[in-house]
Amino acid sequence: MENRWILVIDRYDGIVKKAVNMLAGAVSGYIKYVLPVKLIEEVTDDEIKSNKIITVGYVNTNRLLKLCSDKGNLTSPEAKESYSIFVGENLLNPDLQMIAIAGADDQGVLYGCMQFLNKYMGEVICRNGDMWSETFYQTLLDRPLPEFKTYDCPAIAHRALWTWGHVIYDYRKYFENMAKLRLNEVVIWNDIIPLNAKDVVDYAHSLGIKVIWGFAWGWGVKCDKILETFDDAGCAALKESVLNTFKKDYMNSGCDGIYFQSFTELAVDNIGGVLIADLVTDLVNEISGELLALCPDLHIQFGLHASSVKTHLDIIAKVDKRVHIVWEDCGSFPYNYWVDKVSDFNKTLDLTETLVKLRGNEEKFGAVFKGMAKLDWNIFEHFESSYILGEKTSQYISARRREKAPLWKSLQGSWLKYADLARRTVLTISKGNDPIVEALVEDGAFEEKIFLPVALYAEMLWNPETDTDTLLEQVAQYPITEFANI
Repeated sequence: MENRWILVIDRYDGIVKKAVNMLAGAVSGYIKYVLPVKLIEEVTDDEIKSNKIITVGYVNTNRLLKLCSDKGNLTSPEAKESYSIFVGENLLNPDLQMIAIAGADDQGVLYGCMQFLNKYMGEVICRNGDMWSETFYQTLLDRPLPEFKTYDCPAIAHRALWTWGHVIYDYRKYFENMAKLRLNEVVIWNDIIPLNAKDVVDYAHSLGIKVIWGFAWGWGVKCDKILETFDDAGCAALKESVLNTFKKDYMNSGCDGIYFQSFTELAVDNIGGVLIADLVTDLVNEISGELLALCPDLHIQFGLHASSVKTHLDIIAKVDKRVHIVWEDCGSFPYNYWVDKVSDFNKTLDLTETLVKLRGNEEKFGAVFKGMAKLDWNIFEHFESSYILGEKTSQYISARRREKAPLWKSLQGSWLKYADLARRTVLTISKGNDPIVEALVEDGAFEEKIFLPVALYAEMLWNPETDTDTLLEQVAQYPITEFANI
């Protein structure tokens, strides 16, 4: 039949396949017929002229997107992970409409599709009054659509979540929700790598998400044992243990990098009169050097707690420049578990500005934000054997979400008040080189619901120069955003 929506795509594989599936699934909820899907080389001009078109792909391989670009309706995206969206008249028939989504690469296509569903189908449509219609959800795409253009590229290169692995209850849905938020990296910490690690990595990769496995390089060692450990024999034994663990568990897991912590999660700067900064710098450089000799392209993240080394940054500046330092506990929110801990924010922001350039203009800086759902340490137990990650039942996850809702409700209130502090911190970090920002989102049933703080955090990583009130208004109208009201 004519005058219906047709989805026209460049191809159907890999990350693009995921993008098309998620877009088609959502669009099908707004129409009352089965959505036709055709490859660009199969669709005829007559079909285009007689139907409303949604087209997804690349300017250089899709004649419709190329036409949009040539006519100035669409900016041709070129930056990594960038995309353009155009909603307006069908260029072959001005009486009908067209939705065009172009990506610079596969992830750009995915993120363009997700942001069309989030921003356009949420905020833009709502601003045009359709939200009050009784048939808003059922027949939305059968109405004249407001014109729209946007081009977007991320301010933060590595946009991540950080979590212990055993509190990812459904890794597929966890990663799908990450993709909906245009996040591209996850750090998963474990005592022992999960049995299904390869399956986890493969599914993340299908959504353009890099997996960084986390494990300890001395984290958890008792303070009175650290100096003993770091005699010549002890240091050699620790290095051998880390190298053997990497070779056995991680080297061939398909992962994109490793994240480690050592013995810096302390409120003092020395152990037995020896500076923690000295000890950890020597350790990191020794072990990282060995790993990089083995795997020159290995992405290494060093999770460093500022609380124990911030008065000795001249020493930390000697950390191997090939290693990404990912800073934790740098002071007030957004580094603090408690969002209302903001009294030292200006000092914290000053420290961030210093750390972003600590090792020069090529500094590889990262940060872990907190103020989200976190691990329940009251019931925590260390694992002594492997386990299966992320295969809990939907009933278990729903129960966990109900249990965590009061916590999310408290957190969202604080984020509504203090979100601008997080945005200002992201903006500072975005001025650095190849920045990483990771939010600790664990044991909060993120698989089932994307609560406001996480959605707002993710949006900041793309557009930290947009004022917080505007970001909040946009995110609050995204169909994926949940408010914790139960």
